[in-house]
Parts: sequence; structure tokens; C-alpha cells
Amino acid sequence: MSDLKKKIEDTLDILKDLKKDKTITEENLQVLKKQSSNGNKIKFDPDSSPEAWDYFKVFNDKIKKPNLKNKRLIWERETIDIAGDCSFNFNDKKMESFKEILQKPKLEVCPKTKIEVCPKLKLEVCQKMHHNLLNFDLIPVTGGMNNLKGNLKYGQENKILVHDLGKPPKQKMHDRLDTFVTFIDYSLKKRNELKQNIPYTKEIIKDTGKFLSNSIFTTSLKGENFGVLYDFMDNYENVYTYCKEFYNIDSISFIDRLVASGKKPIEDIKSLNDYMDLAIDYWILKGETFLQKQSACGYIPANGSNTKKAMDMFPRS
Repeated sequence: MSDLKKKIEDTLDILKDLKKDKTITEENLQVLKKQSSNGNKIKFDPDSSPEAWDYFKVFNDKIKKPNLKNKRLIWERETIDIAGDCSFNFNDKKMESFKEILQKPKLEVCPKTKIEVCPKLKLEVCQKMHHNLLNFDLIPVTGGMNNLKGNLKYGQENKILVHDLGKPPKQKMHDRLDTFVTFIDYSLKKRNELKQNIPYTKEIIKDTGKFLSNSIFTTSLKGENFGVLYDFMDNYENVYTYCKEFYNIDSISFIDRLVASGKKPIEDIKSLNDYMDLAIDYWILKGETFLQKQSACGYIPANGSNTKKAMDMFPRS
């Protein structure tokens, strides 16, 4: 059994026990903590480390040898650079916000729905999962989609907005996968609507983007690669085709669940608890999918934690 497969199986066992309200021990938490460290002396960013790319290759056999850029391994896919990303963000900064929510008056348990008070243990498990393989996914970095994901906020009537320069928003930006997927869903639907309702050519849209990238609107359209990113996203008809390729999710119902969840800000214990339940279900789904794909393709990832091998394996850009 490969080290990667053993890590995934051990993580799944702990997450499934958590869902069944079984006891999660300090030893379990240490297992998660250990698995969240890639062990590289190079100090790779964990979500773009050699081990992370071994994990990604099980899902995508098109991945070519990534290049080492700074502390990250980047897959140069034709015109688009793709890197790893932490899908659900439970880093120290986000944890401060979540712990503040835990200090708010607790909700009463509803006898009918059995909504529970958000347990601190669940939050601790999620924190340990932040740099776990099951929380890593690929994201386009050309055009700044990785930066956009971390800068989404909620406006009036919970409309999702891209936060630009200026004062920090009143609500915390939690760098959430579900909010990002919701925004992709909105954006692709709006793009498709424009294609149907106006005389449309791709060049008109791209020229408009170039203008916006050098005008008073620049900060709302960060980056210099609008045309490249637009062409790339034109490969995806809707949020389902995008999620299938980048998140390896075939389940339409689960993608719909992500979209529905992403429309809601995290404001209280119930919404935080719902968000953590979504993350845990996502990690379990990804882990089970990984094991199925690895078994089907027979690919046994190499151990990417060896620093010297990692340095020799990946070319520098």
C-alpha cells in the first residue's frame, strides 16, 4: 500500500467516526496533524508540494511535470498556470473569526431538527484538516482566480462581491470553496445569458476586458490576463463541468449543495456548524473518490516527501 493511500484511509476513518459521534481522541488529532505536514525541508507550500501533486495525478492523468516557482509547484497547462489550493480555509486567521462566533450566545437545540450546538472538537478537526491532502484542489492562477477566491465577500441581500482595495469589509472573508463555486455558477450563467441576449463575439468581450484592465475599473478586474482566462473558462459550459474537472465531483446534487451553501455568510453557530458539516462531507467524498480512482488506474504515487528527489524531479522556472 502506498503512503498516500494509507494517509487517505486513516483520514477517512477519523472523519467518518466524527460524523457518527464516535470519540475522537488526541491521538486521532495528532494523526491528522502529522498528515497535514509534507515533511519537506524546502518549505514547499503544502497545497503545491510534491506530495500534493502525487495526489492530484491520481485524479488527472493529463498533468505533466510541474515547474518549481518560488515555493510552489505549478502546472503550466498551455496558456494557463494551475496550482494547488486549500479549498476550505481553516488557517489561524480564519480560526480567530470562527472562535469569535463560538463565543456568541448558543442556539437552543430544536427537538424537531435536532440542530446541535457547534462542537469545538469539530472545529479543531477542521483546523487539522486545513493542510490535509483531502483539502487540496487545483485552481487556475493565471488571471488571479486563486486571489479572487480569497477576496469574495457578501454585500446587500448576501450578493457575492469581489472585495477590492480599501477598508476591510465588515464581514470576514473566509476564503470558502462553497462561496467560490457559487460565484463560478453565477459568472458562467451570466456569460451564457450574454451570449444569447446580445450580438456577441468573443473579440468584443476580450477587447472590453483589455480596456477595463487599464482604466479606473482596473482594481475590479485585477491582472493582465483577462483574454487568456476568458478563453480558458470558455471550455466550461456550467459549474458542473468546471467542478468535475477541478474538484473531481460528478455528483450534481453535491455541487448544488455547495452552490446553496455559498450563498449564505457564516454569521452564527448554526451557519458555522453547517459549513463544517459541508467540509467534512466534501473531504469524505474526495477521499472515497481518490481510493476508487487509484484502484481503477493502478497508479501508485511516488513518495514526494524526499527533498533531494523533489528538487531534482521538478524543473525551475
